[in-house]
Amino acid sequence: MPVESLLPADSPRLEGLHEGHAQALAESGTEFEPILVHRDTGRVVDGMHRLRAAILRGEPRITVHYVDGASADLFIRSVQANISHGLPLTLGDRKAAVLRILATHPHWSDRAIAAVTGVSPKTVGAVRGKRSTEESPQSNPSIPRVGRDGRARPADMPERREKARSLLAERPRATLREVAQEAGVSVSTAHRLRQELRSCTAVPASDEQTPAAAAAAAVHEDSAYLASLVVAASQRCTGLAPLPTPADPSSRGTARIRVRALDVLSNDPSIRFTDSGRALLRWLNGQAHGLAAGEQLLAAVPPHCARALTEVVSHYAREWERLAAGLQQTDPMNGSWRAVR
Repeated sequence: MPVESLLPADSPRLEGLHEGHAQALAESGTEFEPILVHRDTGRVVDGMHRLRAAILRGEPRITVHYVDGASADLFIRSVQANISHGLPLTLGDRKAAVLRILATHPHWSDRAIAAVTGVSPKTVGAVRGKRSTEESPQSNPSIPRVGRDGRARPADMPERREKARSLLAERPRATLREVAQEAGVSVSTAHRLRQELRSCTAVPASDEQTPAAAAAAAVHEDSAYLASLVVAASQRCTGLAPLPTPADPSSRGTARIRVRALDVLSNDPSIRFTDSGRALLRWLNGQAHGLAAGEQLLAAVPPHCARALTEVVSHYAREWERLAAGLQQTDPMNGSWRAVR
């Protein structure tokens, strides 16, 4: 674009253009990267020193890269660009940028604004605290703040976490989902607070947990839920009206043994906290439900189909016995059950 057609930037620099830096760029002889220009207005977003250097060189045109967006967003783009390259912004420039972004984006979290302006979250919090009044939007805890990951979180997270701690202390048998829903926090936060109470170790509170911590808490909650499903489904199956031997006490004893065995599997960490183990729990849960449904379906089979259906069911039973026999021969220390097949 022609250099004279461009409008000056809405710069975050309080002292404006640094003439000495522009002169140094002009004398460097290097080719400049394209400057950022707002497509609709022709206003420079980033690159005023490069533009001034081009003028000092006597160049009539300069290479540009067009950007779009509202003026408030363009200012943020300008701050980000000046943080990442070029003449560094002073601390005063950055704090002034924080104040301006708080005015246009009060819903952004302290960490999100800190990442844009190159200051610490504590500095953003201090600036926010000085600016806040009863009428200002950011002082309202009911308005969520958007973090660096794009997720919206309420501004009153400390109060919510404290409520969750109280609930966990008063109702230790409550599930994490119940506590999380009542306190208005995530399940992963409830899990972290429960671990903190159990260990009596202060863990830094954060409403932006790492993905690994959130995933670990979700795995813990999901595996506990799967475990309850497997045992509950097995217990429902033991209460069904048996088909062949309704009065056989050994059948009821075997059913109780099965429920206890499933309970052991469901609470074993090597099962609950591994992908293959949780897949096994889901599969066993499906088998328990299938047994319950099968007994009801078999009762409606026409007599002339009984022989063919008996062959199918017997085949499945033999396959189950083959699997069980293989498991019985498994070396608990060194081998997989597949090694004996």
